[in-house]
Amino acid sequence: MDFERTADELYAVDPSEFIAARRAAVARAKESGDATLAKNLGALRKPTTTGWALNLLVRVEPDSLDRLLELGAALRAAQQALHGDELRSLATRRAAVLSALTDRAASAAQDRGRPLSETALREIGQSLSAALAEPDIGADLRRGRMLGSVSYSGFGPAALASVPEPAAPPPSDAEPIEQPNEAARKQVETRVSVAETAAHQAISELEAATEKVNQAKQQLSELREALSRAEQECRFAESARRTAEEAAQCAGTELEHAKNLAAEFDT
Repeated sequence: MDFERTADELYAVDPSEFIAARRAAVARAKESGDATLAKNLGALRKPTTTGWALNLLVRVEPDSLDRLLELGAALRAAQQALHGDELRSLATRRAAVLSALTDRAASAAQDRGRPLSETALREIGQSLSAALAEPDIGADLRRGRMLGSVSYSGFGPAALASVPEPAAPPPSDAEPIEQPNEAARKQVETRVSVAETAAHQAISELEAATEKVNQAKQQLSELREALSRAEQECRFAESARRTAEEAAQCAGTELEHAKNLAAEFDT
C-alpha cells in the first residue's frame, strides 16, 4: 500500500462512506505489517460536503482548475505591474470562471446523488476565489484533499480560515420535495452571491492597485523635485568652481609677477 495513492482514493469517496473506507484502509495497512502507514491513514480527517465537492471538482475538471490557477497568476502579475486595464479584463474573466466552476461542482455532485445546498455552493465559490488569489491555497486545492472551505481576506498576504460545514440532519419523508422552479431560483441566487463575492474582491484589489499607483506617482513627484534641487545645486557648485578657478589663476599670475620682482632686487 502507498499512503499518497490511498489518501487520494479516500478523499474521492462520498463523505458518508469516508469513515468505513478509512477503517478498511487502516486494516489493510495493519495486515501488511505497516504500523506507520496505518497510523497515518487513521489520522486522515473526514471532509465536509464542501471539501468533498471541491475534491470532486479537481478530479472531474483538472484542466479548468489549472486555467483558474493560471488566471490567478496573471492577476497577481498585473497587480504587481500596476496594469489597470489588464486587471479589469482579468477580473471580468475571473467572475465568469468562478461561476462556471461553481456550476460544474454542483452538477458533478448532483450526478453522484448529493445535491449541494446554497451554503455549500457559496463556500465553493469562496474557496475557488481564495485559490485564485493565494498560490498556497491553489496548490492545496490542486492536490484534491480539501477538508472544507477556505477564504481569502484582503489584498496581499492570505488570511486563511477553515470553515467546517455543520452536520445537517438526514432528510425526512415528511419534508416537502423541492419544486424544480424553486431549485432553479436558489441556483440563480447562489450564482448572484458568488458573482457578488468576486466583484467585491475585484473592487478591493482595484482600489489597492490604484492606491499603489497614487503612491508611486507621489514618489515620482518627490524624486523629480529632488532631482531639480540637485541640478540647481550642481549649477551653483559649478559656478563657484569656475570663480575659484579664475581666482586661482589670478593668484598664480600675481605670484609669478611678485617672484620676478623679487629676483630683480636680488640681482
